[in-house]
Amino acid sequence: MGIVMRTGAEGLGAGSFLLSCVTAFYDYLGETREGDFFEYPDYYTFQTTEDPADYRMLDIYPDHKNLAVEPDAEHLLQAINDRAITILLVPDGPPTSPNVADIALQSARRRMDSCYVYAPDGRPSDATFSIRQPRRPANEWFEATIESMDHPEEVPAFGSDDDSIHQQFSPVPLERALERLPG
Repeated sequence: MGIVMRTGAEGLGAGSFLLSCVTAFYDYLGETREGDFFEYPDYYTFQTTEDPADYRMLDIYPDHKNLAVEPDAEHLLQAINDRAITILLVPDGPPTSPNVADIALQSARRRMDSCYVYAPDGRPSDATFSIRQPRRPANEWFEATIESMDHPEEVPAFGSDDDSIHQQFSPVPLERALERLPG
């Protein structure tokens, strides 16, 4: 899985999706492994900032999985393809006309299973489903991500109640996801 973001904090808008996938990963390992195991999912952040946030508290680890990528659709797609991403989350925003090489586009089409739009505030414009989770301990993990930045940003208050984080998402075809790559 890969989460594309313009700033280090923006990806927290996909935090509940990420944590749901992390839970599924460890549930699967618990069912298929005997004894103790030391493994992390192959999840990545693609941050178009010079100050990438550290998402290790959300199990994107080791640190090399939090990538600083040039804010260009071609460079982003190359980085995504190089890591064989099959699930892609992209930030909500006005669509653009990304200029990407056909070879990179074909590679993504061949491999990508699903794409989703998220919003930094947890409420994209055309959401079709939501994920709700307890605020604790997730909010503490979100705050640790923010604190990892040289220029910390404020953690959005996801949801309307104090007990849970509520974020929304929308599945989109690959072409619509690529139109939302920062550039």
